[in-house]
Amino acid sequence: MNKDNVHIGYLIKSVFDESGMTVSELARQLHCERTNVYTIFKRRTVDVELLAMISEILNHNFLDDAMKLYGLTATFSPKLELNISFDGFTAEKVERLKEMLSEFNEKA
Repeated sequence: MNKDNVHIGYLIKSVFDESGMTVSELARQLHCERTNVYTIFKRRTVDVELLAMISEILNHNFLDDAMKLYGLTATFSPKLELNISFDGFTAEKVERLKEMLSEFNEKA
């Protein structure tokens, strides 16, 4: 699929149609009017927060679809890893840097 031809509203509508859910049900879960749901189906872009809500309701990861479409990848690392080489640093200073990074990771 070419990203220039992508219309997130069409993607949402396609998954919605397969879900068996009614427009009223989706509107209720999104806390909006039915007319807003039809507007979403017509949108070329959607706010990330709204897209996340729709993804949860329809049990489909639209965020992942968008990432793949644009060739993006995301990784999460809860710990900071840093490899540094400093000429002229004493072994004591290098050890202190390691301790500081370790303390930072424990707080993260």
